[in-house]
Amino acid sequence: MRGAGLAAAMLLGWAGSAHAADLGTIDCVGQKLDAAVRAQIEADAARNLDESGKRPSYDPSVGNGLRTAAADCAKEHGWSAAAAKAAGLYAIAKIGLPVAQRVVGERGFDAAELEDRFQALPEEVRNRPLTAEVNQGLVRDAVTEEAQQTRENAELLGEYFAFLGTIQYAAFDFSAA
Repeated sequence: MRGAGLAAAMLLGWAGSAHAADLGTIDCVGQKLDAAVRAQIEADAARNLDESGKRPSYDPSVGNGLRTAAADCAKEHGWSAAAAKAAGLYAIAKIGLPVAQRVVGERGFDAAELEDRFQALPEEVRNRPLTAEVNQGLVRDAVTEEAQQTRENAELLGEYFAFLGTIQYAAFDFSAA
């Protein structure tokens, strides 16, 4: 599941203060990333989506860039360590989502329709990492044409829903931190 891959890419260990995180500042991490790190996230997201059967991974420069940006944002906004970690997850998913939208479109799926399916889930489900059962249900419901019912498409859509889920639950976790 993509959420686990994103979480693994975010081995973040910040010390921060115990102030509540203002959701209006969550984009700080993505804004502080330099162009090279953003480009690496996009390249890694594309590679991850194209490689079926492999656990998603990100270049070490991504983790380093996210840690640095999140630490700077935590200092600037008084975030806790939990808020900084959530903002980092949010940034990687938010930057990778346009790549995922492009790839699912190239494979014959409507990204807007897929997002509508995700948004139709109850809020309490969307505010947590997607379980395998929920993700499988989303994928099963999205693949209606027999020709599209392949392992590769199931994996691709699972990863796409994980991008959407990570954005949602990271924002929820951030605002609760």
